[in-house]
Amino acid sequence: MMPAPHLMMPKAILVLLCLLASPCQLTAQQLVFEETEDGWLLTEDGKPRYFYQATEKSLDGLYPRANYVHPLYHTNGEILTEDFPEDHPHHRGIFWTWHQLWVNDQRVADPWVCEGIRWEVKNVKTAVNPNGSATLEAKVIWRGTGTVKKNLLEETVRIDYQRVSSYSYKLSFAIQLKPLVKGLRLGGSEDAKGYGGFSPRVKLTENAAFYDENDAVIPQEIPVTAGAWINLTEGDPEDPGLVIMGEPDKLPSYQGWILRDKNSMQNMAFPGQNPITLDRNAPLVFRNQLLVHQGLKKQEIVDQYRIFRNQ
Repeated sequence: MMPAPHLMMPKAILVLLCLLASPCQLTAQQLVFEETEDGWLLTEDGKPRYFYQATEKSLDGLYPRANYVHPLYHTNGEILTEDFPEDHPHHRGIFWTWHQLWVNDQRVADPWVCEGIRWEVKNVKTAVNPNGSATLEAKVIWRGTGTVKKNLLEETVRIDYQRVSSYSYKLSFAIQLKPLVKGLRLGGSEDAKGYGGFSPRVKLTENAAFYDENDAVIPQEIPVTAGAWINLTEGDPEDPGLVIMGEPDKLPSYQGWILRDKNSMQNMAFPGQNPITLDRNAPLVFRNQLLVHQGLKKQEIVDQYRIFRNQ
């Protein structure tokens, strides 16, 4: 009986074929987390993809913040996000927070403008995974520094990066908020806009436009009704841009989309101007995903959203 063909190959050739056929070997070389004094930078083939700001950063002592993503890079290396913009210096890259933080009936902080609060990032873990993704996980303590000086909330954040194609990638966020004190409440802005939650602050072109699964979406001062994802492009529906995805059906007191075509962030607003109480036995969990692309057809976005919801 003749031996199987692969058994007749020299051992060195077999090893080489296995290495070439193994995606995990290639992935381990392509995606690298680089730790710095300020946080973690993810690179792909030596090119930056995003930076997680872990240490506190401020503007001459004002608006101290940590626990956000900036810069976020396009596939061509262009920086997409803004930090300390002149019009709203408290905005910072990709961030998630609210104006109102209460303990019972006492207003203890305004995390949106970085007042009365510090974010202490702990236990950061990074991994490059066999499926070609890269994961960063961290514990973050929200510590009151104003009228209540104690640990108020424990956050768990997970950020997953994965290449979709040569011209697009996705960055997924899973966030859990667990109160550390009784009667902790959070709420959005105390007006009809009610903004708060997951908020990308990205550079906007002169002709920036917004599209959901049905058609163009026109920004308004108050939240607008739209689908579960918004494609923010340079103008036309299939222009380069950024898709913001979420799960509105799983958000408490979801308000709608706060969209701005000039000088502001974009926001899936919840819970609005009326604060909600966080439960220590059932932490608040929400997920969002960004799809960075050089031009996608609507069906491609629909397919990626379906994958996001099924994860």
